[in-house]
Amino acid sequence: MGQRVCIIGGSGFVGRAIVRQAVAQGHEVTVACRHPQRSRDLLVEGVHLRRVDVVDGRGLDEAVAGADTVIYLVGLLFEKGRYTFEAAHVHGVEHVLEACKRAGVKQYLHMSALGAGQIPASKYARTKGEAEGVVRRCPMQWTIFRPSIIYGAGDNFFNQFKAMTRSLPVLPVISGDTRFQPVWVEDVARAFVQGIGNRHVAGKTFELGGPKSYTFRELLEMLLAELGRRRILLPVPGPIARLMAMFMQFLPKPPLTPDQLILLRHDNVVEGDPFPAEFGKAARLEAVLPAYIHGSSAEQLQQTLNHARSHYRKGGA
Repeated sequence: MGQRVCIIGGSGFVGRAIVRQAVAQGHEVTVACRHPQRSRDLLVEGVHLRRVDVVDGRGLDEAVAGADTVIYLVGLLFEKGRYTFEAAHVHGVEHVLEACKRAGVKQYLHMSALGAGQIPASKYARTKGEAEGVVRRCPMQWTIFRPSIIYGAGDNFFNQFKAMTRSLPVLPVISGDTRFQPVWVEDVARAFVQGIGNRHVAGKTFELGGPKSYTFRELLEMLLAELGRRRILLPVPGPIARLMAMFMQFLPKPPLTPDQLILLRHDNVVEGDPFPAEFGKAARLEAVLPAYIHGSSAEQLQQTLNHARSHYRKGGA
């Protein structure tokens, strides 16, 4: 039987994948976000849009009213104005949980991140850890997911570097030996959707990664090979990287900030099994990257991959 699900931050990259899969599984979904007018493409049967602001709590009571499950996906890559890491990652969670309590919501699924609470010098990692503490103290049935870098059609990782290769003969490589374990957005979404109404995941924290880890340099080399482009990968010394981050943080959408630079010094890989067995298997990066990185036919190719791997959604291996 379908559940009534409210997804806070559901108009973003991961949220859209969760919405698609949740609706396909028969759930009724409310997408709560700051700018619902920009998300009208999500309005299919079974989907509703609500305007909310997690920083001050506006609209949350209306958004979660009647929900069986609330999913929190809000996460910042950089701070801007009143949208600080503390405001979005910690106070936003507090506001949502308070609204859930008033509405009698039974289940809460939380998007955290690998390394949450483990890198004190990073405000991003520290506030993600603080948010997990808030979640664990709540009286609802909660589940926390900690993904590594999430990739897929429309991602902010491979597509950003692809754009750089169009105009730059040289790609700067910062902390090229740092390891990551990229996980496909559809696999992350599947974990969330299979968690809806699932009492067996209550009180648990799941790390989500792909089958294999790679250095930052290896990921760039894979991207260039897939695009068929030859570019020089130039290592950037620490002092120069810090100077770049200091200036870039003031751009409207900074590609690098001092806080991100701190994170780049630490490996972002799963401890133990790369992907929880209860949610199936994670796709290989080498199989998925060609399905979306070339552009115009990405959606069709990714749908083909989705159908080919539909047995994973049913719990198959």
